[in-house]
Amino acid sequence: MISGLYAGATNMMGQGEYQAVIARNLANVNTVGYKKNIAVFESFVAGSKNQAKETSEGTGSTLGKVATDFSQGVMQYTGNDLDLAIKGDGFFEVQTKAGIAYTRSGQFMLSRDRTIVTPEGWPLMSGGGPIQIPDNAKSFTFKADGSVSIDGKTISKINIVNFSSLDGLKSIGGSAYVASDNAEPSSAQGSFEIAHGYLEKSNVNVIDEMVNMIANMRNFQSGNKSTDAINDSMKKLIGLVS
Repeated sequence: MISGLYAGATNMMGQGEYQAVIARNLANVNTVGYKKNIAVFESFVAGSKNQAKETSEGTGSTLGKVATDFSQGVMQYTGNDLDLAIKGDGFFEVQTKAGIAYTRSGQFMLSRDRTIVTPEGWPLMSGGGPIQIPDNAKSFTFKADGSVSIDGKTISKINIVNFSSLDGLKSIGGSAYVASDNAEPSSAQGSFEIAHGYLEKSNVNVIDEMVNMIANMRNFQSGNKSTDAINDSMKKLIGLVS
């Protein structure tokens, strides 16, 4: 019975953590370039050898890790001159106060000094540093290969960074990531195309997340009923013994 209580309790803890993952996905359904989180559950039977005896016997499960689905979101046409989307592999490289970060959100704007920045104020990077639009520029455009053209003359090229392994990217909120030690930029540029005047929408499917939320709540309720039933049985057993 004790192991049953333990299994029910750990399952409910895992479902509670999963609910937070679902809520985060739903909260970012309209965040440009957001990549949905996926909960990965694991049974204690697959755990380490240092686990307690009851857990090494395979009782219960928990939320092992939260992975990220980096599949591409739908492209939405906006017509805005500073809206960009990446079709294919890679991330925009931006400069934050804490260092270099990477994002799939191409929702840019001009700062006071006419530097192309994110809504957070992070400059969009090229090989030569932040990209600026000269005051006297009559027109500018972005080519499919990431080149920035001012009045018909190419002045720089957007840094589009690809990674051989995306598992090492760590979210810093919204649709921005930093690279850990095992997520070094790949020497291969990858296949991509810049879509000028488009934004990549979040890849969260609201209907799927709502279904997951309902199923998760039902699983939590089932676990709660199980632990309540075991608890009642133990109370009766204790009453008989005493």
